[in-house]
Amino acid sequence: MTPKKPLWLLLCDMAQPDVSLVLPSLAWLVQECGALFESYLEAQRDGRLFARTGSTVLGGAHFGAFNYLCATFEVQPLVLGQTELFDSSLAQFGLPVFARAASPAALYRAILVKTEVQPQSIVVAPEKVRVGERELEIGPYLFPDIFWNRALALSDGDEAQDLAHEMDLPLHTLLSPAKDESAIDFLRADDTYASITRRIAARWEHRAQGVAFGDPAAILSQIPAHCREGRIALFGERRDLPPSEVQVAAYVEQTSEAVEDVAQWTQNTGNRVIVGRQTGDGDIFEWSKSGACIQIVDPNRPAFPVIEVAPQKWTAHNDLFAGEPDDETLRQYAREGKILTSLLWHSGEVAHNEAMLNLLELCAVTGLKMGIGTHAQRYETCPQGWELLGIARERGGVCGLVEPVLHSGGLGVLAEANCPPDILRKHCEEALRRIRDIAGEAGTPRGYYAFMDSDLATLTEVKTEIFESVAQSGLEYFVSSAMPGRNRVWHQKKGFLAFNQTPRTIHAASPFVRITTLEDLETAPKLRPGWIIGTLDAPVISFNPYIWRRGTRFMQIVDWMTGSSVINVLPRTIARYARILNEDGFLPREK
Repeated sequence: MTPKKPLWLLLCDMAQPDVSLVLPSLAWLVQECGALFESYLEAQRDGRLFARTGSTVLGGAHFGAFNYLCATFEVQPLVLGQTELFDSSLAQFGLPVFARAASPAALYRAILVKTEVQPQSIVVAPEKVRVGERELEIGPYLFPDIFWNRALALSDGDEAQDLAHEMDLPLHTLLSPAKDESAIDFLRADDTYASITRRIAARWEHRAQGVAFGDPAAILSQIPAHCREGRIALFGERRDLPPSEVQVAAYVEQTSEAVEDVAQWTQNTGNRVIVGRQTGDGDIFEWSKSGACIQIVDPNRPAFPVIEVAPQKWTAHNDLFAGEPDDETLRQYAREGKILTSLLWHSGEVAHNEAMLNLLELCAVTGLKMGIGTHAQRYETCPQGWELLGIARERGGVCGLVEPVLHSGGLGVLAEANCPPDILRKHCEEALRRIRDIAGEAGTPRGYYAFMDSDLATLTEVKTEIFESVAQSGLEYFVSSAMPGRNRVWHQKKGFLAFNQTPRTIHAASPFVRITTLEDLETAPKLRPGWIIGTLDAPVISFNPYIWRRGTRFMQIVDWMTGSSVINVLPRTIARYARILNEDGFLPREK
């Protein structure tokens, strides 16, 4: 048996002073000890979309994730301050705490006395700074200066001075309020998140291997991962557009003050996958122009991001499409004027993992068939649960009920209409390679669902070059955003087919072509024979807080889909049906 990788796990209260400074300090220290590093910050949680504290403990399966860590790694706990959530689990698993302390300085001392690691310096760093009338929560963005300088960071100058004197180490200041010789950087009168993070990024461009972008809470939750992956962090608040300059919707046109910096550094690092949270869809559209995408994360979604370094390979390789009708049956459906239906979920990012697992359970209970958008990272960060796609229903899985569909390039959210086609193809190829390595050919997506492959203003542009770039990656079909409504096939060539969505319900933010209620489905065009494929926004339907308040409304859609008036199938079957309808003359010929 291969020895487990050692993992040092910091347990701490999110409100613990200096937590944003402790994380990068421990990240390099633990790395020097030859171990992986992860953290868990206890907090009150509401589980909503883009929540500051991310998923709830039960909704996000935090206890199960903790148990998975213990099964996969040699876990070495560190405890800072008072904790509660996993204390009994530590005792049950027989995990002795390597170091426990009430303050950061005491924790540093407790660890260093047991190791041979030597810091290079002590730094005084602020968790927050005041610029004019504004307070900036800047601590989470300082991790590159702390991590790559192999420093121990504290916000209290006296404590830092004592520690530096005790260890005979130089003392420096990060982001000093005034110029001084010991300062690595100093605060300007006109500083913003964008200007401060830009200077930090510039100092470490030679070391950076990727870019993180997001609000302070999003960056804080991922600091161990950012250090492990060698990222720099950028952020800028959203720039408002005057109403007279908004062409479609402010949310999809306004961008962050740092949007250009992020695009530039993705090119400088050679890593086009940004990790974090956007300020709005406008960021995504802008980054897509250079081929960059964003893998969206929330705090503790997943509960422990480090699981991505040890993905669990599937042993279940059942045929996901074994129960679908064959071509002859589909042709019979066409002659009889049948309508085939399916749902498709906007969700590639790992922030939605728990919402997707709720949907798997729904399908197992109701028999509903659907497709779920996915990125490679879901296969890497959702062990055990996501493999239910390949496990037979009679054994507790959902094989034959849920189809994985590659979404938005497969590595992070991007707008296909703005992305260079050759880069889009490379995104898809890389995603499929990583997925295939975990799930095998049987669990690898066959189809593609677009974030936005048309023009946002009218949804009338059909961009054939996008279809062809995705086809070159080896996929079979493409669900387009262009001209939702009357069933149409936009592209058919060498076994690859692109077709439209049915309901004409258009929203001002992603996913733009989507349904929410049964009325959206009932008012969709229903030409016979034909299909109805409708997209839903995953988290606002199936995160637990929304299920409690709106679940009965969504169940009306489920009952209609599984009723006798339509035939519920997987999205790939819709694609096969669309090909038959197109070839047999049931669909309009595009000029």
